[in-house]
Amino acid sequence: MVSIPFTAVTILLLNISSCLCVRNNTFGQKGFSSALATWYGDETGSGSGGACGWEDDVKYPPFSSMIAAGNANIFLKGKGCGHCFQACLHTQIFCSRQPYCSGKPVTVTISDECPGACNDVPFHFDLSGFAFGSMANPGQDHNLRQLGQVDVSYQSYGGTDIAFIVDKKCNPNWFAVALEYADGDGGFQSVEIAAGGTQNFVGMTNIWGAVWKRDIDPSFQPPYSFRLTSADGKTSIANNVIPQNFAVGQKYLSNVNF
Repeated sequence: MVSIPFTAVTILLLNISSCLCVRNNTFGQKGFSSALATWYGDETGSGSGGACGWEDDVKYPPFSSMIAAGNANIFLKGKGCGHCFQACLHTQIFCSRQPYCSGKPVTVTISDECPGACNDVPFHFDLSGFAFGSMANPGQDHNLRQLGQVDVSYQSYGGTDIAFIVDKKCNPNWFAVALEYADGDGGFQSVEIAAGGTQNFVGMTNIWGAVWKRDIDPSFQPPYSFRLTSADGKTSIANNVIPQNFAVGQKYLSNVNF
């Protein structure tokens, strides 16, 4: 996935690194950590939401192609999906290398995993071509991409209300959803579902990325509510977020977050 051999983040893109190593400093930014950033796909491509289960959703708002894949320490076996970073789930990112970089921050969301060589450094963000180029001065986006990689500083921050995407394979005996836009650390310790407008919650299983499933029977009818527990123990309940007449493949926005 990396163009050289991904709970928002703000990334501060600095001088290009001469090797795939991360220096132990935060570039003078309080609360920021060091990482490496690259880009993948087409120069103006939207990237992928594949490993998080979001498919082509990353092309559309609120992502709008402003996404990044994260290495193992960021993706966290799917628990990093939706993290916001300043410089990288939501992340505000900017670079200072002249004449390429505008110095103005942009925001990206972790939507996929960057395996292999991305794990040669502790923290690695692989941005969509569109997101990487958005850090450039006018007319310099192509030249910025030609650098291939840049040092960054990153910090995560919150997003919008949590959304639920109904899996296209749902049937009367199997129900699954992909979760988007979790605040805090972006991960989930547990996800529970209740049927028929009740609060009788039963556990779901994380099968991959941000996708959680439950084996059901035809008596388990919507509307569905969800009790969400974040990785740091916070709990939030999204009541009746999946309506009685839901459609597979459809996204439903709750009014809750952590």
